[in-house]
Amino acid sequence: MTQPMNKLKTIRWSSVIVMIAIIAMGLGTESCKSTGKMSKKERKAQIEIAKKQLASIIDGTSTLSLADQEKQVNDIINKKLNDPTVNDLIIQAQQAIKKAYANNEKLHAQKVDAAKAALLDMLLNNEGKSASELQKQLDVIKSQNLGDSEVNDLIYKVQNKIDGMRNKPALPVKTQLENAFQGIADAAKAGNPTEADNLIKNTLQYFSDPDAPVLIIIYRQGNTVDYDKPTTIQRYLNFCKDQKKSANAVDAIQQDASGKIKELDLIKK
Repeated sequence: MTQPMNKLKTIRWSSVIVMIAIIAMGLGTESCKSTGKMSKKERKAQIEIAKKQLASIIDGTSTLSLADQEKQVNDIINKKLNDPTVNDLIIQAQQAIKKAYANNEKLHAQKVDAAKAALLDMLLNNEGKSASELQKQLDVIKSQNLGDSEVNDLIYKVQNKIDGMRNKPALPVKTQLENAFQGIADAAKAGNPTEADNLIKNTLQYFSDPDAPVLIIIYRQGNTVDYDKPTTIQRYLNFCKDQKKSANAVDAIQQDASGKIKELDLIKK
């Protein structure tokens, strides 16, 4: 009876030992998975992927945003691949991202400065641009979304100016021309030939041709009318600039089918 009992005990202990070994192997496998250890094959593949990702950041071909590039580099660092080439590429990638951020800040500052200058010019509107022309220029600046408080303040002021121009009744062509003549003379008298030239350029847009004839009435009594020597609108505008004065008023305007002035009669003030 003793011998069979001994055999039974031996079998039971053998089973227990086998079970313990199986459990230990299972725990060992789970432990390996939880620590994130990679096989040599997996590590090699991860190293190659990391090299390609880092290289695209360094040479500027990455399609990711700078924030996502930073995250990508940090993910590679956290994998602890412990590869000399990868480690060197990580440093280069970090430097490339830092440089890219600096370039973006510099570019943004340049855009802000350019926008401020353009907006200030629009407020002055020395070139005499129309409300539509100013709005088109303003919309381009708005679309940049620069996020600068000074730029936003100027945008608000320019928009108010444009809205005011649109709501303001249009002056008669006669008044617009006489204002232009006086503006050219005043700009030249103030020593600002560039402004005078811009006003001349804008005034010519009213006419069908720079050589549109201009007749200046020097005497009129009843049906008797005497004219000065005929000139062209281009020459007359330059005359106002050279003389630094506007000595004539608009007497008659002839327009073509498109509304452009084809002939202009002036009279001594």
